[in-house]
Amino acid sequence: MTVTTEQLEANKKLARDYIDQVFNQHNPARAADFVTGDVVWHGGGLGDIAGPDNLAGLLESFIGALPDLYAAEQDIIAENDLVVIRLVITATVRGSLLGAPADGKPVRWNAVDIYRVTNGKISEEWAADDVAAIMAQIGTFNPPWAA
Repeated sequence: MTVTTEQLEANKKLARDYIDQVFNQHNPARAADFVTGDVVWHGGGLGDIAGPDNLAGLLESFIGALPDLYAAEQDIIAENDLVVIRLVITATVRGSLLGAPADGKPVRWNAVDIYRVTNGKISEEWAADDVAAIMAQIGTFNPPWAA
């Protein structure tokens, strides 16, 4: 697969715009503007979500619990049809999250998201969030190394 420098830059812009407009501007309904009709979100232990409506629903519940969420880009790499972004995410828990009630506490974690871009839209995403760090901060997991 041969991809031009211009296409790689366009793919990076798409991924950055998606993070900015959906997450940082707290507008999960906008996800449908950035994804294909057959998009699949791979969330590791959280499972897979298929379709733009289901993706928007997942993001709505997540962003709803963390209404001040901010994803700060640390690195971005594009090759062929993939864009990889390493992020540091900060937020305040204002709604139920991963089985814990809202407590108003701040949370911070690392994430790596990989996006497959097809015809100018995101067709797949692999989300690798440090769920153990989130759960430890909200009190639903006590990692042995934190004792």
